[in-house]
Amino acid sequence: MMTWFTLFFIWSAFILWYHGVSLLQFIIHDSYLYTYSLALHPDSNTLLPDALPVVLLVMLVLAVGAFLSSVTVGAIHAVSFLFRTAGALIQAQYSTPPAPRNPPSFH
Repeated sequence: MMTWFTLFFIWSAFILWYHGVSLLQFIIHDSYLYTYSLALHPDSNTLLPDALPVVLLVMLVLAVGAFLSSVTVGAIHAVSFLFRTAGALIQAQYSTPPAPRNPPSFH
């Protein structure tokens, strides 16, 4: 759980840092929700609050961060499972004693 939360905050911060401005521009200029609100309420008193694009940005970044952290934790577990399985197979291959060449015969 600690790994997931750590990766969640790292991925969210990474996305917000590198793509935050372009995502906010997309929400403001190209989002149908924001355009729909502007079309319904041409009066500036009834427009959506100015914080709505930021709230949408934060929710989008947190959702993507949660998805990427889940995928990262899953990939880490899959790789560790593969390494453990390969290690167990290699250990099983070399840990069995060789068969005796001349088995003792009983009379």
